[in-house]
Amino acid sequence: MSGNEPAFMLRALRRLGDATVECHTDALPNLQNLEAELLHLSWTVTLVADADVDLDKINDVFEFVADDCDIRITTEAPPPAAPEAPPPVTDPVPVATAAPPAVVAEPPPKAPGADAPKAEATRPRPNGGGAEHAGLTSHTIRVDLDKIDRLVNMVGEMVITQAMIAEHVRELPPGEFQELLEGLEQLAQHTRELRESVMSIRAQPVSSVFSRMPRLVRECAATTGKEVQLVTSGETTEVDKTVVENLVDPLTHMIRNSIDHGLEGPEERERVGKPRAGTVHLSAQHRSGRIVIEITDDGRGINRPKVLSKAIEKGLVQPGATLSDEEIDNLIFLPGFSTADQVSNLSGRGVGMDVVRRNITSLGGRIGVYSTPGEGSRFVLSLPLTLAVLDGMVISVGEERFVLPLTNIVESLRPKAADLHGLVGKCDVMMARGEYVRLVYLHQLFGIPDAVADPTRALVVLVETEDGSRLGLVVDEVLGQQQVVIKSLEANFRRLDGVAAATILGDGRVALILDVAGLREMSRAHGFQGGRVRRWAALPAPALEPV
Repeated sequence: MSGNEPAFMLRALRRLGDATVECHTDALPNLQNLEAELLHLSWTVTLVADADVDLDKINDVFEFVADDCDIRITTEAPPPAAPEAPPPVTDPVPVATAAPPAVVAEPPPKAPGADAPKAEATRPRPNGGGAEHAGLTSHTIRVDLDKIDRLVNMVGEMVITQAMIAEHVRELPPGEFQELLEGLEQLAQHTRELRESVMSIRAQPVSSVFSRMPRLVRECAATTGKEVQLVTSGETTEVDKTVVENLVDPLTHMIRNSIDHGLEGPEERERVGKPRAGTVHLSAQHRSGRIVIEITDDGRGINRPKVLSKAIEKGLVQPGATLSDEEIDNLIFLPGFSTADQVSNLSGRGVGMDVVRRNITSLGGRIGVYSTPGEGSRFVLSLPLTLAVLDGMVISVGEERFVLPLTNIVESLRPKAADLHGLVGKCDVMMARGEYVRLVYLHQLFGIPDAVADPTRALVVLVETEDGSRLGLVVDEVLGQQQVVIKSLEANFRRLDGVAAATILGDGRVALILDVAGLREMSRAHGFQGGRVRRWAALPAPALEPV
């Protein structure tokens, strides 16, 4: 198995013109003799290509499977055009009379009405080709991507306008404009449905990227002399086309890194009790409103002593510095860093993982690495599903406004004093639904004055990251749910920790869209995030409540 899905190639051919597909099942064995890893089917595709499609475009469809299957492409010239009728004869044409007349055999007499079917068959058909042509009519059209992008931008402007109208309507006396409020609610619903429809047009499965990886794995395995098996899952997971287009380079670098640095050779794997063939697992799934892509290998893991030694040698780390395992693992993303002993086509230049982090960060994503010596490594890419519009919850901290992605929010509550505890020198925590949740004071992280600092007087918004961990964000007030248009900050500002993007609210104010996982890392790096809770005590075990 190469991991390629034949249906994707058949769909790609349909996009090049009118395609008729015939599936051959002659080689299909009975159920008892069926081997699931072998392909027993073959297809014949008759393609009437569009005018701008040449043979090179057809060959591109099979670029990544040409070495794995038997492909034969034959072309047929279009039927010759009917000869033009001779011009009408206006002058008499002299005929030679010396030649004897030609003898013409008369056909036998025909039954009455025998010519009717022939006449009907030769009668020119109206435009459209009749029922037979209707059966071949495609139900899809090809649209230029620029037109879709303009449509997305107009939907974004419509969302901003709808939010502006809602902001002004909220200032009207309640009860006097009930019909207007109902109409505004319908407008909000239609706007949301329109936005989702447009986003679905831009959405593409990651299979277009995953299908390129089997060939890459074979080439890397041949270069390194290793035996590698690629396992993929979640190929049908859909994400915005802009994200899909920018995934090719990061995944290419990371799979090369896993094979070259992570996996051992066949003999070494046998010595440590592993199968000769190493496994690289590539998966994609939706989680907490984001797409999470994982690249996992069962190799030797990150050699942390070697990584630290190379970092000290290159001057990236001071000699004698004490780093945690997580900090050492993240050294591989530094520019110019490489542990390869010699430069090759696969590694050694020190630009691979740096490019990965830069590309993922430019999309509003993040990357994490988790490694266990002797067992392998796991790289986790977390990316937004769309770069256009999202549903958010507007919150206030002091005089500032922020937006939290709705997919990250679990609930909001006002805790009681008995639910709050302080960990000396660490952080404040809150008992919520039978578990302790770390409190993060947004006014401390962003230096906002005049905010409500006491959790019993403020609100705590319980949020969840894509890895399932939870935080309690201490805010002044929850202002309400709103669709917001995502505006990137990368063009004019450096990347800000804890901030994913910005948006324009209905009153014209600019609000930052918060990155929940980034807030968690900020709170850890910022040091002690507490001091508001004065009850220093050992935490009681959380009560287990039935689900």
